[in-house]
Amino acid sequence: MRNINWKTVLSFGNILKWVLALAWLVISIFPIYWLFNVVFSPPGMAASLSPRLFPTSFSAGITKITQMADTGSFLHAYVITFYYAIVQILGILIITSMAAYEFALFKFPGKDVLFIIAISAMMVPQAVTLIPLFRMVSSFHWVNTIQGLAFPGMASALSLFIMRQYMEDIPKDLIDAASIDGASHLGTFRYVAIPLARNAMFTVGTLAFVFAWGNYLWPLLVSTSPNWYPVSVLTAGMSSAHTYNTIDQVIGAYFLASIPPVLVYIFLQRFIINSIALTGIKG
Repeated sequence: MRNINWKTVLSFGNILKWVLALAWLVISIFPIYWLFNVVFSPPGMAASLSPRLFPTSFSAGITKITQMADTGSFLHAYVITFYYAIVQILGILIITSMAAYEFALFKFPGKDVLFIIAISAMMVPQAVTLIPLFRMVSSFHWVNTIQGLAFPGMASALSLFIMRQYMEDIPKDLIDAASIDGASHLGTFRYVAIPLARNAMFTVGTLAFVFAWGNYLWPLLVSTSPNWYPVSVLTAGMSSAHTYNTIDQVIGAYFLASIPPVLVYIFLQRFIINSIALTGIKG
């Protein structure tokens, strides 16, 4: 067993890093813990607004979740959100991977200018593009459709940036070798670039799912019928002043709505960490 240099471990810089990391951990975890604590507490306003330090009634929590899950509107919103998120993720992966493949591995006139224009979309607030996007979607008769929900989010500048950063590390020799072996341009993309960019694909897919699941403003605008409400719009509407839902129903809905993105991130976080480590993206 090697000797531990406690002087280095207990230095002021390391202690400060640990204190900041633990503080950030508490700030990040506390809302989720509070939600869990309220759900698994006896029903009622007092328990919801002033929860105890630890959950006190798991049976009450299961009852709240079961009652909320049994409502047809919430299950329908779950299906709509999954459907919309999957369609959007597939579109993002196809579009951004093909664009990143060209930007990262090939030269063509105006390459840098076009990439800067594409990335500059990250600087534009979503509210600025809402009216033009809605007019476009409305002209296509895509209001209250999966296309209207999913298609506008497929052109993701952040996903393009992540994919391009990753594909730039693909050795050019592999691309040249595939061309020499007779592979077409699309064949090289499919059989060489995509397998090597697997971590980036999972990273983009995970981030896209979390964004699609929690997106509220665009679905609220393009979904005018309750039959097309995703989870974000439905849960927000349940807590409005014009509804008759109890606080237990609202908290149960919030808890059910938070499960999918948390699980997706927990199971796929290693791909995100590997992608960031390999591409050198800091953030």
